Amino acid sequence: MKRIVFYMIFSSLISSIITIAAYKQYTKEEPLFFPYTSSSSPKTKLTSSDSSSLVSSAGLPDFTRVVKKTIHAVVNVKNYSKKYSSQFDPFDLFFGFPDDFGNRGKKPQKNDLPGLHGSGVIISPDGYIVTNNHVIKDAEKIEISLSDQKTYRAKLIGTDPSTDIALLKISEKNLPFIYFSDSNKVQVGEWVLAIGNPFDLNSTVTAGIISAKNRSLGILRGETQSSIESFFQTDAAVNPGNSGGALVNTNGELIGINTAISSASGNFIGYSFAAPSNLVAKVVQDIKKYGTVQRAYLGIRGMDLSKIEYLKAYNKETHQSIKQQQGFLIGEVFNKSGASDAGLKKGDIIKNIDGTPIQNIADLSFIVGTKHPGDKVKVNIIRNGNKKTFNVTLKDMQGRTKIRTREEISPSELLGGTFESLNQECKKYFGIDYGIRIKEIKTGRLSTIGMEEGDIILSINGEKMRKPNDVDRVLKKYSGDVTIKSIKQNGQVYIAGFEMN
Repeated sequence: MKRIVFYMIFSSLISSIITIAAYKQYTKEEPLFFPYTSSSSPKTKLTSSDSSSLVSSAGLPDFTRVVKKTIHAVVNVKNYSKKYSSQFDPFDLFFGFPDDFGNRGKKPQKNDLPGLHGSGVIISPDGYIVTNNHVIKDAEKIEISLSDQKTYRAKLIGTDPSTDIALLKISEKNLPFIYFSDSNKVQVGEWVLAIGNPFDLNSTVTAGIISAKNRSLGILRGETQSSIESFFQTDAAVNPGNSGGALVNTNGELIGINTAISSASGNFIGYSFAAPSNLVAKVVQDIKKYGTVQRAYLGIRGMDLSKIEYLKAYNKETHQSIKQQQGFLIGEVFNKSGASDAGLKKGDIIKNIDGTPIQNIADLSFIVGTKHPGDKVKVNIIRNGNKKTFNVTLKDMQGRTKIRTREEISPSELLGGTFESLNQECKKYFGIDYGIRIKEIKTGRLSTIGMEEGDIILSINGEKMRKPNDVDRVLKKYSGDVTIKSIKQNGQVYIAGFEMN
């Protein structure tokens, strides 16, 4: 019996030594930097001596140095909004509930009601902050609280509902910030920290590992037809209020923005999801440089070959016998798209793009989502059992192959809407003799201030709207506060505003 106990203790000791040695070897890897700005501030990183402190004297992971480096760059974001819905919103599970949650659906009595709580990450010393779009959606005022409890009024620079990312700005200098890391280098199984403000508890840190990559949840499809979902899945505990917070690696670099949790109750039960830093950085850079995200498209529609039920239906319809496998099956190629111009066809199976394997739609949407119109990609496919390669020039939604400057983008596009004149029947129904109807809303400011398709815009900055081009006429070359007065479809008058940069 003593011999058995001895062997058990000896085996446990050897296992512990191997684990610690492997962990130390992992933490000695050189960090990768993917900085958002070309700031003159020096890039700080953990030295080899710093890395050794990631293991405590007890042989367990010790993240104290990483936390000290990053925690002050994560802020509390409070959304002050008049727009409360009595209906359940799935994003209520992903960020903090309003302070007056029990009174949802009741009309607010004042403008400065306590709002919805979320998190944000400072990404430059001059006050740029990245968060989730759903954290600041419909906000009339956005307030930022730093870890030292200083508060600031934030300016909304831009949003992208297709990735659920928003960029804010506060007027301050020499702020602590976190560098972006290359999220393509992130490996399943590596340690990560989630930093945020769950339940409005400031500066909360949890640890876990990357459980999976390239997860598509379908949570953004209600926001836009061209959503990009390719999340990191982690087991770091994330709860309501964590949305928009930082997911960092053991070098203290940003690898993702915490976005959602998998939960039926609204609280963490095992898995959380974060938008990868490479996608976030592309969106942020576009918003800052061009005022809007410059999206590129292949110009195809299709399905994952991993979903056997869809594959069976496709084979039955097309009389084919394609087997279940990794890849993306093209079901439709749009006319005059980059894919059409290059020669891709229905039935082609995309296996990789620029050497990156395509296992599912999340892989495909991510790699294309990090590109710009005019970028060229090498697409490897299988057609009728044969391998083929095509060079595709990506285009935007309108078929253009060039990035447009701020001067080339119309105010209507920045608003993210198309408009139409009112007919006499509509004017009579609402008792008005002017106004334009929002025909369609895409990515832009309208979606962030609570405007919806079918709403009627009465005036912008006090000027009556009578025809669609009045929007561009009033806002062309305009910079400053914009106030929009509208009528909702239920007849309620709605006033909202934002800042035009």
